[in-house]
Amino acid sequence: MGTPVTTETDKALAALREQWGERWEVWVVHRVIGGAVWCARLHDNHGKVLNAYRPEHLAEYMAEAEADSE
Repeated sequence: MGTPVTTETDKALAALREQWGERWEVWVVHRVIGGAVWCARLHDNHGKVLNAYRPEHLAEYMAEAEADSE
């Protein structure tokens, strides 16, 4: 069967899901031109989607959104 290939993107996505997955759906859109876009939305509010060019920026945006909702 072999060893599964794990990219840096896979690792970053797994880390974001581990930290934020209880409240947020997190995914990556791989574009042909312009690279990846990191996306997230609350499980209970699909109307607002956050987008970032780096996983660490997406984490910052999610933290800000959580702080704003308190």
